[in-house]
Amino acid sequence: MKKSIVTIFFLLVVIFVLSMMVFPYISNFVGWNGYQVWKNRSKTESIKESKRRKVFVRELNYKIIDSGDSKGFYFKPYLERGYKVSNKSINDTRIIKDTRYPYNISFDRNLKNGIAIYYKKEDEKKLDSFDGYWGYLKQPYIKDTLHLKIDGENNYHGIIKIW
Repeated sequence: MKKSIVTIFFLLVVIFVLSMMVFPYISNFVGWNGYQVWKNRSKTESIKESKRRKVFVRELNYKIIDSGDSKGFYFKPYLERGYKVSNKSINDTRIIKDTRYPYNISFDRNLKNGIAIYYKKEDEKKLDSFDGYWGYLKQPYIKDTLHLKIDGENNYHGIIKIW
């Protein structure tokens, strides 16, 4: 009787230890393959990351107008090549070559104070392609001035012109 209790306890400990060792690998496999991030176009969050991935094209000219308290607000638009990540690593960059819109308009910005930045409705048509949030271009330049609307808490609002 005592021997069977020790055997059961030993088996439970072995199962617990093995599951703690194997679970992270199973979770990672299911999460990575479940989201299939390599199938979708990706974007960088900063100029530094864009340069690290070797997709950076150039910074865009811009001017912030009619804003409230802009203290602490950082914004810099830039163009980058469209890319996807590989199915093996999120750090592996695969530049998209078979697309009509090979360039992304991206923003290097701080995300403080819940500030939202989005294209004005009339400017969405100036982009070669628009997916509801991001703008895509056929060529590495903007044909016409774009206007982005800034909305945020503490009465923070304004317009950003990009050219």
